[in-house]
Amino acid sequence: MLSFRNLLSVRRLMSLGLVLNLFVMRPSALGERYTAIGVLIAPLLTCLYLFHTHRQIRYTTPRLRAETACLLGLMAVYWIYVAPISIVNGRSQLEWTLYELVTTGVVGLSYSAFLLDVNANRLFFRQLCTAVALLGLSSLVTELLTFWLGSKDSLYLFSLPVKGYADYTQDPRAATGAIYFPFSMLYSDFASGTVKFDRYCAFFREAGIYQAVACFCLIYEALTRRSKFLLACMVGGILCAFSTLGVALLAMSLGLVFLLSGRSRRLFMPRLLVTCAIVLMAWPIALYTPYIGLKDKARTHGESISDRSRSIDRGLANFAMRPLGVGLFSGKEQNDGISLLAQIGMIGLFGFACQVVMLSAWRPGTKANWSKIGACAPLLITALFAQPIAGAPTIYVILLAYLPRLRHGSRVPRALAAPHASASAESLASAAMSADQVPCLQTVARNA
Repeated sequence: MLSFRNLLSVRRLMSLGLVLNLFVMRPSALGERYTAIGVLIAPLLTCLYLFHTHRQIRYTTPRLRAETACLLGLMAVYWIYVAPISIVNGRSQLEWTLYELVTTGVVGLSYSAFLLDVNANRLFFRQLCTAVALLGLSSLVTELLTFWLGSKDSLYLFSLPVKGYADYTQDPRAATGAIYFPFSMLYSDFASGTVKFDRYCAFFREAGIYQAVACFCLIYEALTRRSKFLLACMVGGILCAFSTLGVALLAMSLGLVFLLSGRSRRLFMPRLLVTCAIVLMAWPIALYTPYIGLKDKARTHGESISDRSRSIDRGLANFAMRPLGVGLFSGKEQNDGISLLAQIGMIGLFGFACQVVMLSAWRPGTKANWSKIGACAPLLITALFAQPIAGAPTIYVILLAYLPRLRHGSRVPRALAAPHASASAESLASAAMSADQVPCLQTVARNA
């Protein structure tokens, strides 16, 4: 039998590999080129992990099993609906539809098998939060060094090719995908009058995608481990993305953290009122923030707003004519499908509803888990209005996060040592980590 120490090292190693694997799949900056590699690595690492732990006790919970089964079920229903439409209408790029189906199916099943273990799930998302936070810290350091040195040219390290941005500029130091010390990926610059910002995307395809993932990780971290250092790094990374929606979602996320981390029932209503006030402030923040707010951005970068609004208008118009949808990848104009609302004409009302339910973290047939719904709110809002992240493999994996329903802000308890247990002491302690569920044994086979 594997010892506890060996089991823990295997889990950590495989978990780290799966976390890094997310950065070669959509919507990462490398996802358009290397998703196939991620699809091969995901089942390989999961199978290796299951092989090393098949004689060990693995713990799960009824809630985790129900949420995972519901997500996979919604994915299946979505594809059962969308795939025939794509074939029948004959307007879609069917090879891309098939590629998308295989990708999401393989990645979803592979990561689900790994993340059904409560301890593996917790370890995976802690490592993901750490990676997202450190990338945010790198962006902040690069911004500060650029300000101090007067230029970022001396910080340039190398460039990575990002599909769709390869011809953005002939200067690799200013192109999307340029890597600057310590490890910051440039998305673009943002000039407003005499003010110029460098926008960093933390190895996601766009800066606006990073802010959505970072806001999710911010709420997750605040409700679990609560590392102040990592939380500060995420906030810094979100600000360095210089995303209009990101600033608004950051304010909303901080308000949700304030509400969900409350410890007293008597203070719930005051906290709710304060949270509502903070969330309502997100709109004026998005509108009037200097330089990157909608009001200033409409004058200096109006195409960023108009492209999305026109795409959404086309999607809604197509939906009015064909409510059932015309199939994936059927858009013929630039920026078609740039957001979930823009895709509604392609996937139809039912496909749109499936994606919204998946991204919302509300799972039919289970009691609402407001902690997870709050954590996934930035992903849903970003997908609806700003970025084409709905259906991306990495986003499906993030939706597998296990956040126990918390009572009055009670945090997930630390593992309690069980010195004479034959299985992992951390695993045994995690059997009581949920405040409202009794975990169940998933695998109980042992060495004779």
